[in-house]
Parts: sequence; structure tokens; C-alpha cells
Amino acid sequence: MSVMFQGRKVLTLAQQYGTLRQDWPEGQGGLTKTGLEWFVALQPAPSSRMYVVRLTYRSLNSYPQVHVVSPSLRELAGPGKIPHLYCQRTLRLCLFTPWLREWQPHQRISRTLVLWAETWLYYFEDWLSTGVWQGGGFHPEPAAARPRIRF
Repeated sequence: MSVMFQGRKVLTLAQQYGTLRQDWPEGQGGLTKTGLEWFVALQPAPSSRMYVVRLTYRSLNSYPQVHVVSPSLRELAGPGKIPHLYCQRTLRLCLFTPWLREWQPHQRISRTLVLWAETWLYYFEDWLSTGVWQGGGFHPEPAAARPRIRF
């Protein structure tokens, strides 16, 4: 029996893995007892450095997470705050806004999050040289600083 989300068939972790292998054959990873893990090298522009990105997806009840494995974003950026991250400590890339449902579990990770990570890296490199984040989007704030929405 397939799982549905908002009337659409959810892709299983195995299906997500299959599409990653198909769309990013140079990547490596697999299904583990803790979920899906995929590593892929991305170069956001021909003149850019190469980045190795780690994508993890623990279960259909969670969101996939994307981190840059190398080079170190912290070493590139220095001690200040790096823009557009979900968390400064873990350096998890902010690629979509969950409450706006910009990514949903029926979408292929290989055609959304991997490409969004490459775009994020493009704007990160631009930010390194200009000091201005041009990538748009919401900038996550600690939960205590977010306004509460009441219905």
C-alpha cells in the first residue's frame, strides 16, 4: 500500500535513492538502517570550487537535510554568521521553507534539493566576495524570535 500526502503518492526512501542514482550517477551513498544518505560533488559555476554535499533523509515523517562536507563553510566564511542556514552550529543549508510546503515528500530529491543546494552554493560564493546574500528567501530565526501565528 502506498502512502499519500495531500492526495499525492509519497516517494519511499528506496525510490528517492533510485532517482538519486539515476539523476546523479557520480554520487555515492545508499540506504542504511538510519535512512537514506547520499554524497555528491557540486560545482555551482564553472569558475567555482567543487563542494561535496551530504544529503540525509531519515524517514517519511521528517525533512531531508543537506550539509556541505567539504570544503568547510566555516573555514571559508570565517567566524561570523553564515546567512541562510537552518542552524549555525550544524551548518545545515536552508533550501526551503517547511511551513510553506516548498518541498513535499512526493517530489524527487534529485530534482529539487540537490539542485537547490547547488544554487545555495552559488549564492554562498557570491556572499563570500560581496558580503551580501542575494539568494532571497526567509532567513531562519530562533523559535523564540519568530512571531506566533494564531488561527
